[in-house]
Amino acid sequence: MIAAEKVLSAAFPEFEVVTAPRPDGGLLLTLRNDDRDVIKRALSKGQTQTNIQLEWVISSVRRDLALEAGMSPAIARLQSQSRTGLPTYDYA
Repeated sequence: MIAAEKVLSAAFPEFEVVTAPRPDGGLLLTLRNDDRDVIKRALSKGQTQTNIQLEWVISSVRRDLALEAGMSPAIARLQSQSRTGLPTYDYA
């Protein structure tokens, strides 16, 4: 089991976490509950190799699970999708 699979399995202990390799080096993530697929997500190679990207994937999957259950996730649990500040421009 690769590191990304271990992290994903630990992040979603209430589901059976199934991963399958993709031709581009990424993974196809499937979360199952009672033999039915709850969520399927295609992860790029980059998302599986860096911890910050993997945490973003986990955060977005948790958000999607909460929305499917009819609950709005707490604002504090959501991560900003912005990694850098907005550009500023100086006028001459």
